Amino acid sequence: MDPRSAVAEAWPEELGEEGSQPAGEPGSFIYLPTLLWAGFFSNPGDVDKALKYLEDSQILTYHYGIPTSLRKTGQQWDFPNAWAPLQDLVIRGLAKSPSARAQEVAFQLAQNWIRTNFDVYSRRSAMYEKYDISNGGQPGGRGEYEVQVSGPYPTGTFGALLPHN
Repeated sequence: MDPRSAVAEAWPEELGEEGSQPAGEPGSFIYLPTLLWAGFFSNPGDVDKALKYLEDSQILTYHYGIPTSLRKTGQQWDFPNAWAPLQDLVIRGLAKSPSARAQEVAFQLAQNWIRTNFDVYSRRSAMYEKYDISNGGQPGGRGEYEVQVSGPYPTGTFGALLPHN
């Protein structure tokens, strides 16, 4: 499959430049992480577009992780929660880009996520499946169940990112 058609399929134009569901539509997943991880932004222009989205949407201003979405629905998959698998997708996707700027952003995002996990672990002796990035990186909340302690999401992502920093 031509990467261009995969990008067009996964990030249809009607979703706009931001790559997320329009307000009021069901769903909240930002398509960008999957596209980055899958390597569909090998063209420098596409990488620049992805970085512009991250900058324009102010996602890079969050120091405790990347929000799962920018929608404030009160659900666990939306703002202000940050989940480890999403961090991994975005960081690895940017890191393997040919763009030096994308690699710098990946390094900074990885440092932010590692710091959040380390700081919370230092205070609570536990890692969590999600973190509230609007509240100093505290364990996340909302959704249909209490935030889960440890597990494969946080520990796997933390372990995978650590050697690269």
